[in-house]
Amino acid sequence: MIGPRYEYAMLLSSLPMHPQQLLGVVQTPLSRIQLDKRLALLSRHDSEDLKRIEDLVHWSQIDDASDEFIINKSLEILSAIRDPFLKKIILWRLEFRTLLSALRLRHAGHEQPGKSGFCGVGQWLWLIRKNWDKPDFGLGARLPWLAYAQLLLAQNKTYELEKHLLTTVWQYYAREGNSHYFDFPAVVIYVLRWDISHRWTLYHTEQALARFDSLVDECMDGALSGF
Repeated sequence: MIGPRYEYAMLLSSLPMHPQQLLGVVQTPLSRIQLDKRLALLSRHDSEDLKRIEDLVHWSQIDDASDEFIINKSLEILSAIRDPFLKKIILWRLEFRTLLSALRLRHAGHEQPGKSGFCGVGQWLWLIRKNWDKPDFGLGARLPWLAYAQLLLAQNKTYELEKHLLTTVWQYYAREGNSHYFDFPAVVIYVLRWDISHRWTLYHTEQALARFDSLVDECMDGALSGF
């Protein structure tokens, strides 16, 4: 009987490599249909975990989801994931989304929230609330991507901001993937990067501008629904 480690090695060996740079991508390395055929090698439990993780990413596209719904469902998924590495990268994505929503709210003119006035997930919530008036919430030295995102947002360079955010997520997954090769976390990293590359191939300048402007305008209702 072929063991799961061998099957996952076969699965990952069959997948075309992602390019190093996202912005040069013009099409995904393979279609979703082809990817799903290869993912059929996953065990039932791993397949369920992958679906939970992808559902979390896709929930960011739900326009009418409330902050409370997104946070509760995200934490529910986080608690259901068994692998500590996967928990870590999911939490990073939730914190990324929380910081971005705070930037959008402030850019839209909202005043400093109280102790429970801003919803989100992760370790940065108290600093966001405390340092609302600082451009980078006092986190620029630790999170260089955030300082640059704030600058682009302040200059209303929405398309450049979109590229910056997607590239930041892409590079994070690439770095984290360097510690995993032929196991389930490596499969998850590959699929998450596929999702980002697919998203990038769908973008045109006008679409990105319209999408981000809409998110800013509607930031009070479902402010955590982006990224």
